[in-house]
Amino acid sequence: MQYQHYSTEDFLADESFQAFALGQDAVAGQHWRQWLAQHPPQEAAAREALALLELLRAAHSPAAPAALKQQETQKLRRSLAPAARPAAAPRLRSSQRAWRWVGALVAVLALGLVGLRWWSRPAASTYARYAALPGEQRRVQLPDGSQVVLNSGSALTLAATWPTGQAREVWLRGSAYFDVRHLAPAELKAVPQAPDSVKFTVHAGPLDVAVLGTQFTVLSRGTRTEVVLSSGQVELRRPQSQAARLLLQPGELAEYDAAAPTAPLRKRPVAARLYSAWVSGQLEFTDLPVADLVVMLQDAYGLTITVSDPRLLRQKLTGALPTHDLDGLLAAFGKILDAPVRRQGSHVWL
Repeated sequence: MQYQHYSTEDFLADESFQAFALGQDAVAGQHWRQWLAQHPPQEAAAREALALLELLRAAHSPAAPAALKQQETQKLRRSLAPAARPAAAPRLRSSQRAWRWVGALVAVLALGLVGLRWWSRPAASTYARYAALPGEQRRVQLPDGSQVVLNSGSALTLAATWPTGQAREVWLRGSAYFDVRHLAPAELKAVPQAPDSVKFTVHAGPLDVAVLGTQFTVLSRGTRTEVVLSSGQVELRRPQSQAARLLLQPGELAEYDAAAPTAPLRKRPVAARLYSAWVSGQLEFTDLPVADLVVMLQDAYGLTITVSDPRLLRQKLTGALPTHDLDGLLAAFGKILDAPVRRQGSHVWL
């Protein structure tokens, strides 16, 4: 079957598309990004397949809030109630290698596909979901006029409509930059004292990030979540512990690791603009100590960087680095330093 005739089921069953969606094959990623750019009519089916694959991967991630899961389950059951015939199994491509979870994919295909299509109906939709394909960024305008930039492989879920006076909530998987519209009265500036009706809350794994109107970045990898504030004020909460709260001021980074649930929320000063540079694709700096840049790269990209010569850390750099391509960024970093760079997975040696 030619790609231009692919349905959602065909994308799901194609192993190269699976590898692209999960970020496991750079060659497949380059092929599919180029192909989708040349075939816009297939984008909707591809994104639907991506959302289903993300749904499977999310089965091994921290669960969504119970209320959201319960509402979605009830919605899917209602949508499936009139159906009397079983859904056809997808056509699998021949391969010498079987994915361990392909059986699970077939099992949830009927439920997930019907549910996603039901969600997409404008008249009946309860939740909207946006996803950024691997290797791309996606800009989203929310119902209140706030702006979000999703980073590669990230996804955002929210209510399709936000009635006036109702709390604004989104659920994030991955990393994103938020520019939130301020709806509270001008004299109300402190987040803890604000009513829920004017707050904007991001549920990011183990953390709730509450703001009134501000700009901030959420970086989430595995069990670790970081929040960097550019302007305004942010209140961080751990839902399982109402006493665990932390206020952020501009230029501060807060971090929390769900693998150590009893550890306190911690914060430290950072150059916030460095952590949101990926949005513009260009990291520009003037007289920036290499030590600060190393810390930022470790935080923003989940790296462990080993520097063999401590004198490098005391150097100050002026220049610009590309942020969309990590290998390109590291190569340019090494060129500016005039030092060899070697990378193996998430470990980098300078």
